[in-house]
Amino acid sequence: MQWLGITEDEGPSVGGSFGPYVQSQRGHLYTDALQRLQQAGRVYPCFCAPPSAETSEPAQDDEPRAYEDRASRCQCRHLTKAQQAEHTAALGMQPALRISVDASVAHVVDDLIRGRVVFPAGEVEDFIIAKAGGDPLYNFVAVVDDAAMQITHVIRGEEHLSNTPKQILLHRALGFEPPQFAHLPIILNTQRKKLSKRDGATAVSDYRAQGFLPEALRNFFVLLGWSPGEDREIMSIDECIALFDLARVQKHGAVFDPVKLAWMNSEYLRKADIDVLVTALQNLLAVHPSYTAWRTDRDHLSAVVGVVRERVKTLSEIVDLEYFFSPATTLVWDEDAVAKRAGTPQARAYLAELRSVLAAVPHFEHAPLEAALRAHAAETGVKPGDYIAPLRVAITGVAVSAGIFELCAVLGREVVLGRIEAFLQTYAKGD
Repeated sequence: MQWLGITEDEGPSVGGSFGPYVQSQRGHLYTDALQRLQQAGRVYPCFCAPPSAETSEPAQDDEPRAYEDRASRCQCRHLTKAQQAEHTAALGMQPALRISVDASVAHVVDDLIRGRVVFPAGEVEDFIIAKAGGDPLYNFVAVVDDAAMQITHVIRGEEHLSNTPKQILLHRALGFEPPQFAHLPIILNTQRKKLSKRDGATAVSDYRAQGFLPEALRNFFVLLGWSPGEDREIMSIDECIALFDLARVQKHGAVFDPVKLAWMNSEYLRKADIDVLVTALQNLLAVHPSYTAWRTDRDHLSAVVGVVRERVKTLSEIVDLEYFFSPATTLVWDEDAVAKRAGTPQARAYLAELRSVLAAVPHFEHAPLEAALRAHAAETGVKPGDYIAPLRVAITGVAVSAGIFELCAVLGREVVLGRIEAFLQTYAKGD
Protein backbone atom coordinates (compact mmCIF):
# COMPACT_ATOMS: atom_id res chain seq x y z
CA MET A 1 0.00 0.00 0.00
CA GLN A 2 2.83 2.39 0.79
CA TRP A 3 4.52 1.60 -2.53
CA LEU A 4 1.22 2.32 -4.29
CA GLY A 5 1.14 5.71 -2.57
CA ILE A 6 -1.95 4.84 -0.53
CA THR A 7 -1.41 5.82 3.09
CA GLU A 8 -3.82 5.42 5.99
CA ASP A 9 -5.19 8.40 7.91
CA GLU A 10 -4.73 6.50 11.15
CA GLY A 11 -3.55 3.06 12.16
CA PRO A 12 -0.69 1.10 13.75
CA SER A 13 2.05 3.00 11.91
CA VAL A 14 0.67 6.54 12.23
CA GLY A 15 -1.41 6.48 15.42
CA GLY A 16 -4.72 8.24 15.92
CA SER A 17 -7.49 8.87 18.41
CA PHE A 18 -9.00 5.37 18.41
CA GLY A 19 -6.03 3.11 19.08
CA PRO A 20 -4.72 0.61 19.69
CA TYR A 21 -5.20 -0.57 16.12
CA VAL A 22 -4.07 -4.17 16.54
CA GLN A 23 -6.88 -6.54 17.51
CA SER A 24 -4.68 -8.56 19.85
CA GLN A 25 -4.38 -5.39 21.95
CA ARG A 26 -8.13 -4.75 22.09
CA GLY A 27 -9.21 -7.90 23.94
CA HIS A 28 -10.78 -6.00 26.83
CA LEU A 29 -13.27 -4.36 24.45
CA TYR A 30 -14.38 -7.73 23.09
CA THR A 31 -14.65 -9.24 26.56
CA ASP A 32 -16.81 -6.36 27.76
CA ALA A 33 -19.09 -6.64 24.72
CA LEU A 34 -19.44 -10.41 25.13
CA GLN A 35 -20.40 -9.96 28.77
CA ARG A 36 -23.04 -7.41 27.81
CA LEU A 37 -24.61 -9.83 25.35
CA GLN A 38 -24.52 -12.61 27.93
CA GLN A 39 -26.16 -10.44 30.57
CA ALA A 40 -28.85 -9.44 28.08
CA GLY A 41 -29.53 -13.10 27.27
CA ARG A 42 -28.68 -12.63 23.58
CA VAL A 43 -26.08 -15.42 23.41
CA TYR A 44 -25.90 -18.99 24.63
CA PRO A 45 -23.04 -21.45 25.10
CA CYS A 46 -22.55 -23.93 22.27
CA PHE A 47 -20.81 -27.26 22.83
CA CYS A 48 -20.86 -28.56 19.26
CA ALA A 49 -17.45 -29.63 18.01
CA PRO A 50 -15.64 -27.55 15.37
CA PRO A 51 -15.04 -29.11 11.95
CA SER A 52 -12.36 -31.81 11.83
CA ALA A 53 -9.11 -30.79 10.18
CA GLU A 54 -8.68 -34.36 8.94
CA THR A 55 -11.82 -34.70 6.85
CA SER A 56 -14.11 -32.58 4.78
CA GLU A 57 -16.98 -35.06 5.03
CA PRO A 58 -20.12 -33.67 6.67
CA ALA A 59 -20.92 -34.93 10.16
CA GLN A 60 -23.53 -37.69 10.47
CA ASP A 61 -26.62 -37.20 12.62
CA ASP A 62 -25.06 -38.98 15.58
CA GLU A 63 -21.79 -37.02 15.32
CA PRO A 64 -20.93 -33.49 16.51
CA ARG A 65 -22.01 -30.83 14.02
CA ALA A 66 -19.51 -28.78 12.00
CA TYR A 67 -19.91 -25.03 12.47
CA GLU A 68 -20.98 -24.44 8.91
CA ASP A 69 -23.41 -27.37 8.89
CA ARG A 70 -25.08 -27.42 12.24
CA ALA A 71 -26.54 -23.98 13.01
CA SER A 72 -30.13 -24.79 12.13
CA ARG A 73 -29.91 -28.09 14.04
CA CYS A 74 -27.94 -26.90 17.07
CA GLN A 75 -29.81 -27.90 20.21
CA CYS A 76 -27.48 -26.04 22.59
CA ARG A 77 -29.93 -23.13 22.65
CA HIS A 78 -32.38 -25.32 24.58
CA LEU A 79 -30.01 -26.61 27.27
CA THR A 80 -30.87 -25.83 30.86
CA LYS A 81 -28.45 -24.01 33.13
CA ALA A 82 -27.61 -27.31 34.80
CA GLN A 83 -26.92 -28.97 31.46
CA GLN A 84 -24.77 -26.03 30.38
CA ALA A 85 -22.72 -26.33 33.57
CA GLU A 86 -22.34 -30.09 33.07
CA HIS A 87 -21.15 -29.68 29.47
CA THR A 88 -18.80 -26.85 30.44
CA ALA A 89 -17.19 -29.01 33.11
CA ALA A 90 -16.76 -31.83 30.60
CA LEU A 91 -15.32 -29.45 28.02
CA GLY A 92 -12.76 -28.12 30.45
CA MET A 93 -12.79 -24.61 29.03
CA GLN A 94 -15.09 -21.75 28.20
CA PRO A 95 -17.56 -22.95 25.54
CA ALA A 96 -18.20 -21.25 22.23
CA LEU A 97 -20.86 -18.55 22.24
CA ARG A 98 -23.65 -18.41 19.68
CA ILE A 99 -25.99 -15.47 19.26
CA SER A 100 -29.74 -16.07 19.13
CA VAL A 101 -31.38 -14.96 15.88
CA ASP A 102 -35.13 -14.58 15.47
CA ALA A 103 -35.87 -16.98 12.60
CA SER A 104 -39.29 -15.42 12.01
CA VAL A 105 -38.07 -12.06 10.67
CA ALA A 106 -36.34 -11.03 7.45
CA HIS A 107 -33.13 -9.03 7.57
CA VAL A 108 -32.70 -5.97 5.36
CA VAL A 109 -29.46 -4.36 4.19
CA ASP A 110 -29.75 -0.94 2.55
CA ASP A 111 -26.56 -1.05 0.52
CA LEU A 112 -25.20 2.18 -0.96
CA ILE A 113 -24.37 0.41 -4.22
CA ARG A 114 -26.85 -2.46 -4.48
CA GLY A 115 -29.87 -0.81 -2.95
CA ARG A 116 -32.16 -2.79 -0.65
CA VAL A 117 -31.06 -6.40 -0.18
CA VAL A 118 -33.47 -8.65 1.72
CA PHE A 119 -32.40 -11.84 3.48
CA PRO A 120 -35.60 -13.86 3.98
CA ALA A 121 -36.73 -15.05 7.40
CA GLY A 122 -34.75 -18.07 8.51
CA GLU A 123 -31.80 -17.45 6.20
CA VAL A 124 -29.70 -15.89 8.95
CA GLU A 125 -29.40 -18.53 11.66
CA ASP A 126 -27.79 -18.55 15.08
CA PHE A 127 -24.07 -18.04 14.50
CA ILE A 128 -20.91 -18.36 16.57
CA ILE A 129 -19.34 -15.09 17.77
CA ALA A 130 -16.65 -16.56 20.05
CA LYS A 131 -15.10 -20.00 19.74
CA ALA A 132 -14.37 -22.40 22.59
CA GLY A 133 -11.72 -20.91 24.81
CA GLY A 134 -13.10 -17.40 24.44
CA ASP A 135 -11.42 -16.09 21.27
CA PRO A 136 -13.91 -13.83 19.43
CA LEU A 137 -14.54 -14.31 15.71
CA TYR A 138 -14.47 -11.92 12.76
CA ASN A 139 -18.07 -10.74 12.57
CA PHE A 140 -18.11 -9.91 16.27
CA VAL A 141 -14.78 -8.09 16.56
CA ALA A 142 -15.48 -6.14 13.35
CA VAL A 143 -18.65 -4.79 14.91
CA VAL A 144 -17.02 -3.89 18.22
CA ASP A 145 -14.11 -2.17 16.46
CA ASP A 146 -16.34 -0.29 14.02
CA ALA A 147 -18.48 1.04 16.85
CA ALA A 148 -15.52 1.97 19.05
CA MET A 149 -13.76 3.72 16.17
CA GLN A 150 -16.93 5.56 15.10
CA ILE A 151 -16.86 4.09 11.61
CA THR A 152 -19.55 5.65 9.42
CA HIS A 153 -19.05 3.67 6.18
CA VAL A 154 -17.91 0.10 5.55
CA ILE A 155 -16.82 -0.30 1.92
CA ARG A 156 -15.72 -3.79 0.90
CA GLY A 157 -16.09 -6.57 -1.66
CA GLU A 158 -19.46 -8.12 -2.44
CA GLU A 159 -18.32 -11.48 -1.05
CA HIS A 160 -18.85 -9.90 2.40
CA LEU A 161 -22.49 -9.09 1.71
CA SER A 162 -23.63 -12.28 3.49
CA ASN A 163 -21.82 -11.08 6.63
CA THR A 164 -23.65 -7.77 6.68
CA PRO A 165 -27.02 -8.84 8.20
CA LYS A 166 -25.10 -10.62 10.96
CA GLN A 167 -23.06 -7.51 11.68
CA ILE A 168 -26.10 -5.24 11.64
CA LEU A 169 -27.81 -7.63 14.05
CA LEU A 170 -24.78 -7.48 16.38
CA HIS A 171 -24.63 -3.68 16.20
CA ARG A 172 -28.24 -3.45 17.31
CA ALA A 173 -27.88 -6.16 19.96
CA LEU A 174 -25.05 -4.10 21.48
CA GLY A 175 -27.01 -0.85 21.24
CA PHE A 176 -24.92 0.62 18.39
CA GLU A 177 -26.13 2.43 15.31
CA PRO A 178 -24.89 0.40 12.33
CA PRO A 179 -22.65 2.16 9.79
CA GLN A 180 -23.65 2.44 6.15
CA PHE A 181 -22.48 -0.44 3.95
CA ALA A 182 -21.32 -0.44 0.35
CA HIS A 183 -20.31 -3.66 -1.39
CA LEU A 184 -18.02 -3.32 -4.38
CA PRO A 185 -18.30 -5.65 -7.39
CA ILE A 186 -15.98 -8.63 -7.64
CA ILE A 187 -13.20 -8.59 -10.23
CA LEU A 188 -13.61 -10.81 -13.29
CA ASN A 189 -11.26 -11.93 -16.02
CA THR A 190 -11.83 -11.04 -19.67
CA GLN A 191 -14.11 -14.10 -20.03
CA ARG A 192 -16.20 -12.63 -17.19
CA LYS A 193 -15.33 -15.42 -14.81
CA LYS A 194 -13.92 -14.97 -11.32
CA LEU A 195 -10.34 -13.75 -11.49
CA SER A 196 -7.64 -16.35 -10.88
CA LYS A 197 -3.87 -16.13 -10.57
CA ARG A 198 -3.58 -17.16 -14.19
CA ASP A 199 -5.16 -13.90 -15.34
CA GLY A 200 -4.13 -11.29 -12.82
CA ALA A 201 -5.13 -12.21 -9.26
CA THR A 202 -1.68 -11.90 -7.77
CA ALA A 203 0.24 -9.88 -5.21
CA VAL A 204 0.93 -6.20 -5.84
CA SER A 205 4.61 -7.03 -5.24
CA ASP A 206 4.50 -9.25 -8.33
CA TYR A 207 3.37 -6.32 -10.47
CA ARG A 208 6.16 -4.27 -8.97
CA ALA A 209 8.66 -6.99 -9.92
CA GLN A 210 7.27 -6.94 -13.47
CA GLY A 211 8.09 -3.27 -13.79
CA PHE A 212 4.69 -1.67 -13.39
CA LEU A 213 4.62 1.83 -11.91
CA PRO A 214 2.61 2.42 -8.71
CA GLU A 215 0.79 5.39 -10.23
CA ALA A 216 -0.39 3.28 -13.15
CA LEU A 217 -1.57 0.39 -10.96
CA ARG A 218 -3.40 2.77 -8.65
CA ASN A 219 -5.11 4.48 -11.59
CA PHE A 220 -6.07 1.12 -13.10
CA PHE A 221 -7.41 -0.31 -9.85
CA VAL A 222 -9.65 2.67 -9.11
CA LEU A 223 -11.37 2.19 -12.48
CA LEU A 224 -12.31 -1.42 -11.73
CA GLY A 225 -16.04 -1.02 -11.21
CA TRP A 226 -16.08 2.78 -11.19
CA SER A 227 -15.85 5.53 -13.75
CA PRO A 228 -15.92 9.32 -13.40
CA GLY A 229 -17.68 9.60 -16.74
CA GLU A 230 -16.71 11.46 -19.91
CA ASP A 231 -14.38 8.57 -20.86
CA ARG A 232 -11.71 9.83 -18.47
CA GLU A 233 -9.03 7.24 -17.72
CA ILE A 234 -5.63 8.75 -16.90
CA MET A 235 -6.04 10.51 -13.55
CA SER A 236 -3.83 11.51 -10.65
CA ILE A 237 -4.68 10.36 -7.15
CA ASP A 238 -5.92 13.85 -6.27
CA GLU A 239 -8.26 13.79 -9.26
CA CYS A 240 -9.53 10.34 -8.27
CA ILE A 241 -10.26 11.54 -4.76
CA ALA A 242 -12.06 14.64 -6.01
CA LEU A 243 -14.15 12.73 -8.55
CA PHE A 244 -14.94 9.51 -6.69
CA ASP A 245 -18.60 8.92 -5.94
CA LEU A 246 -20.13 5.67 -4.68
CA ALA A 247 -23.20 6.43 -6.78
CA ARG A 248 -21.13 5.72 -9.91
CA VAL A 249 -19.85 2.33 -8.72
CA GLN A 250 -21.34 -0.44 -10.84
CA LYS A 251 -23.19 -3.42 -9.40
CA HIS A 252 -21.96 -6.04 -11.85
CA GLY A 253 -18.46 -7.53 -11.85
CA ALA A 254 -15.52 -5.44 -13.00
CA VAL A 255 -13.32 -6.88 -15.76
CA PHE A 256 -9.58 -7.01 -15.12
CA ASP A 257 -8.03 -6.41 -18.54
CA PRO A 258 -4.24 -6.98 -18.51
CA VAL A 259 -3.95 -5.39 -21.96
CA LYS A 260 -5.47 -2.18 -20.67
CA LEU A 261 -3.22 -2.27 -17.60
CA ALA A 262 -0.15 -2.59 -19.83
CA TRP A 263 -1.38 0.30 -21.98
CA MET A 264 -1.99 2.47 -18.94
CA ASN A 265 1.46 1.67 -17.58
CA SER A 266 3.02 2.66 -20.90
CA GLU A 267 1.25 6.02 -20.69
CA TYR A 268 2.76 6.62 -17.26
CA LEU A 269 6.21 5.47 -18.43
CA ARG A 270 6.18 8.15 -21.11
CA LYS A 271 5.34 10.91 -18.64
CA ALA A 272 7.24 9.84 -15.51
CA ASP A 273 10.28 11.69 -14.20
CA ILE A 274 13.30 9.91 -15.68
CA ASP A 275 15.13 9.82 -12.33
CA VAL A 276 12.20 7.92 -10.81
CA LEU A 277 12.30 5.44 -13.67
CA VAL A 278 16.05 4.99 -13.34
CA THR A 279 15.74 4.20 -9.64
CA ALA A 280 12.98 1.68 -10.29
CA LEU A 281 15.00 0.14 -13.14
CA GLN A 282 18.06 -0.16 -10.91
CA ASN A 283 15.98 -2.06 -8.36
CA LEU A 284 14.82 -4.50 -11.03
CA LEU A 285 18.30 -4.96 -12.46
CA ALA A 286 19.76 -5.57 -9.00
CA VAL A 287 18.11 -8.99 -8.78
CA HIS A 288 19.16 -10.09 -12.28
CA PRO A 289 21.79 -12.88 -12.34
CA SER A 290 24.05 -10.82 -14.63
CA TYR A 291 23.79 -7.63 -12.59
CA THR A 292 27.38 -7.48 -11.40
CA ALA A 293 28.71 -7.84 -14.94
CA TRP A 294 26.40 -5.28 -16.51
CA ARG A 295 26.67 -1.56 -16.89
CA THR A 296 24.04 -0.11 -14.54
CA ASP A 297 25.30 3.36 -13.61
CA ARG A 298 22.61 6.01 -13.49
CA ASP A 299 23.90 8.01 -16.46
CA HIS A 300 23.83 4.93 -18.68
CA LEU A 301 20.38 3.83 -17.44
CA SER A 302 19.06 7.34 -17.97
CA ALA A 303 20.21 7.21 -21.58
CA VAL A 304 18.67 3.75 -22.06
CA VAL A 305 15.32 4.84 -20.62
CA GLY A 306 15.32 7.93 -22.81
CA VAL A 307 15.73 5.78 -25.91
CA VAL A 308 13.18 3.03 -25.18
CA ARG A 309 10.52 4.48 -22.88
CA GLU A 310 8.23 5.15 -25.86
CA ARG A 311 8.49 1.53 -27.02
CA VAL A 312 7.89 -0.50 -23.87
CA LYS A 313 4.91 -1.13 -21.61
CA THR A 314 6.79 -2.12 -18.42
CA LEU A 315 10.24 -1.60 -16.96
CA SER A 316 10.85 -5.36 -17.04
CA GLU A 317 10.74 -5.13 -20.85
CA ILE A 318 13.77 -2.84 -20.61
CA VAL A 319 15.56 -5.37 -18.41
CA ASP A 320 14.95 -7.94 -21.15
CA LEU A 321 16.96 -5.78 -23.59
CA GLU A 322 20.21 -7.25 -22.32
CA TYR A 323 22.23 -5.83 -25.21
CA PHE A 324 21.90 -2.41 -23.59
CA PHE A 325 23.60 -3.48 -20.37
CA SER A 326 26.12 -6.12 -21.35
CA PRO A 327 29.61 -4.75 -22.15
CA ALA A 328 30.34 -7.92 -24.13
CA THR A 329 31.06 -7.67 -27.85
CA THR A 330 29.95 -11.24 -28.57
CA LEU A 331 26.19 -11.74 -28.44
CA VAL A 332 23.78 -14.61 -28.91
CA TRP A 333 22.47 -13.55 -32.30
CA ASP A 334 18.95 -14.60 -33.25
CA GLU A 335 19.38 -16.93 -36.21
CA ASP A 336 16.13 -15.88 -37.89
CA ALA A 337 17.19 -12.25 -37.67
CA VAL A 338 20.61 -13.10 -39.08
CA ALA A 339 19.09 -15.08 -41.93
CA LYS A 340 16.65 -12.34 -42.90
CA ARG A 341 18.70 -9.20 -42.30
CA ALA A 342 22.41 -9.87 -41.99
CA GLY A 343 23.38 -13.35 -43.15
CA THR A 344 24.27 -12.78 -46.79
CA PRO A 345 27.78 -11.99 -48.03
CA GLN A 346 26.45 -8.64 -49.30
CA ALA A 347 25.03 -7.71 -45.88
CA ARG A 348 28.34 -8.57 -44.23
CA ALA A 349 30.16 -6.49 -46.81
CA TYR A 350 27.95 -3.53 -45.90
CA LEU A 351 28.80 -4.11 -42.26
CA ALA A 352 32.51 -4.13 -43.01
CA GLU A 353 32.10 -0.77 -44.74
CA LEU A 354 30.13 0.62 -41.80
CA ARG A 355 32.77 -0.47 -39.33
CA SER A 356 35.23 1.89 -41.02
CA VAL A 357 32.66 4.67 -41.48
CA LEU A 358 31.52 4.64 -37.85
CA ALA A 359 35.06 4.34 -36.50
CA ALA A 360 35.90 7.62 -38.21
CA VAL A 361 33.04 9.60 -36.62
CA PRO A 362 34.71 11.98 -34.14
CA HIS A 363 31.73 12.35 -31.82
CA PHE A 364 29.85 9.06 -31.32
CA GLU A 365 26.44 10.70 -31.01
CA HIS A 366 23.10 10.43 -32.76
CA ALA A 367 23.35 13.31 -35.25
CA PRO A 368 26.92 12.76 -36.51
CA LEU A 369 26.41 8.99 -36.66
CA GLU A 370 23.29 9.38 -38.78
CA ALA A 371 24.95 11.97 -41.01
CA ALA A 372 27.97 9.71 -41.60
CA LEU A 373 25.86 6.66 -42.50
CA ARG A 374 23.56 8.55 -44.83
CA ALA A 375 26.46 10.30 -46.53
CA HIS A 376 28.15 6.95 -47.12
CA ALA A 377 24.90 5.47 -48.47
CA ALA A 378 24.50 8.38 -50.88
CA GLU A 379 28.10 8.00 -51.99
CA THR A 380 27.76 4.26 -52.67
CA GLY A 381 24.24 4.43 -54.08
CA VAL A 382 22.98 1.96 -51.46
CA LYS A 383 19.74 2.50 -49.58
CA PRO A 384 20.39 3.53 -45.93
CA GLY A 385 18.10 0.71 -44.78
CA ASP A 386 20.40 -1.86 -46.40
CA TYR A 387 23.14 -0.69 -44.04
CA ILE A 388 20.90 -0.23 -41.01
CA ALA A 389 19.28 -3.70 -41.04
CA PRO A 390 22.51 -5.75 -40.66
CA LEU A 391 23.94 -3.16 -38.28
CA ARG A 392 20.93 -3.54 -35.98
CA VAL A 393 21.27 -7.33 -35.92
CA ALA A 394 25.03 -7.18 -35.32
CA ILE A 395 24.87 -4.87 -32.30
CA THR A 396 21.63 -6.10 -30.68
CA GLY A 397 21.26 -9.71 -31.82
CA VAL A 398 17.66 -9.08 -32.91
CA ALA A 399 15.84 -7.64 -35.90
CA VAL A 400 13.76 -4.98 -34.11
CA SER A 401 15.01 -2.36 -31.67
CA ALA A 402 14.91 1.32 -30.86
CA GLY A 403 16.26 3.86 -33.34
CA ILE A 404 19.63 2.67 -34.58
CA PHE A 405 21.49 5.94 -34.11
CA GLU A 406 20.23 6.54 -30.58
CA LEU A 407 21.10 2.92 -29.87
CA CYS A 408 24.67 3.28 -31.14
CA ALA A 409 25.15 6.46 -29.11
CA VAL A 410 23.99 4.73 -25.91
CA LEU A 411 26.12 1.62 -26.46
CA GLY A 412 29.22 3.64 -27.27
CA ARG A 413 31.98 3.37 -29.84
CA GLU A 414 33.87 0.47 -28.27
CA VAL A 415 30.85 -1.81 -27.90
CA VAL A 416 29.38 -1.02 -31.33
CA LEU A 417 32.61 -1.55 -33.25
CA GLY A 418 33.46 -4.60 -31.15
CA ARG A 419 30.09 -6.23 -31.87
CA ILE A 420 30.35 -5.56 -35.60
CA GLU A 421 33.79 -7.20 -35.62
CA ALA A 422 32.61 -10.16 -33.53
CA PHE A 423 29.60 -10.66 -35.82
CA LEU A 424 31.74 -10.58 -38.95
CA GLN A 425 34.20 -13.07 -37.50
CA THR A 426 31.42 -15.40 -36.31
CA TYR A 427 29.45 -15.50 -39.55
CA ALA A 428 32.40 -15.34 -41.94
CA LYS A 429 33.10 -18.92 -40.84
CA GLY A 430 29.96 -20.03 -42.66
CA ASP A 431 31.19 -18.90 -46.11
